Amino acid sequence: MLEAAMFGAIAQSALIVGALLVWKFPGLKKPVIVGALMAFGAGAIISAVAIDLVAVSYDEAGAGPTALGIGIGCLIYFGIIALLERRSEEEPVPSLEGIIPSELAQAEAKAAEGVGHGASGEGEVHGASKKEARNLTIGMVIDGVPESVAVGLTLHTATAGVSAALVGSIFISAVPEAIGIAAALLAGGIAIGSILLRFSLIVIIGAVFAALGYTVLYSASDATQAIIQSVAAGALLVVVINEMIPIAVRSVKGYAGLIGAAGFVFSAGLTWATGG
Repeated sequence: MLEAAMFGAIAQSALIVGALLVWKFPGLKKPVIVGALMAFGAGAIISAVAIDLVAVSYDEAGAGPTALGIGIGCLIYFGIIALLERRSEEEPVPSLEGIIPSELAQAEAKAAEGVGHGASGEGEVHGASKKEARNLTIGMVIDGVPESVAVGLTLHTATAGVSAALVGSIFISAVPEAIGIAAALLAGGIAIGSILLRFSLIVIIGAVFAALGYTVLYSASDATQAIIQSVAAGALLVVVINEMIPIAVRSVKGYAGLIGAAGFVFSAGLTWATGG
């Protein structure tokens, strides 16, 4: 179980590597680079959803459980985000009138919303707003869970411990996504310490679910495993469409589609190369 947890953490540690690369090389926060990386990451996730999650789920349990899981995943992620947004709207916003000049108050309010961070001269946002940052973080958690479970399951089936190819493909494919998300968060004004804390928590979650995959889910039915995979697929589709693609399009415009296609091929190539 400890070995499963360790390899699950290694696979997800690409998030921390990506964040540190962005912090070390600030040029990665440029709007065009943020947009390109988000587009590339979106394409890679769509590939993972189609090839590594939905296709595998279908092969294991058929159309019914796969479709059910996708629907559940969409509703779970959408429901979580809707609940968080409703709670944030209900929170009172303190007035700054009489404390600082009105122009500064407006700028402070925009900064609190993430508006203006990483923006172009026209005031268009290229970095992630606070809401987008929160939603992307939730999406990364959902992304990492089925991957970590797969790592834990592999410990039972690989000939020599965990499959190095699986862990390596998860790590390599996650680096561009992590760079893009970290760049968007930094461009949105979120401190590197806060980003590393978020990503470290996701690494811990990865370790926990890898251990669960090894100890608990190995004996689960094919239908149960398929639903778990397709739940993640449904949630990730909403993450990509609602959060990643808008950031990409407003930064690199029509080139987002071309870059996203490259990300799709890159991720698919890793799967094919490792026999997935």
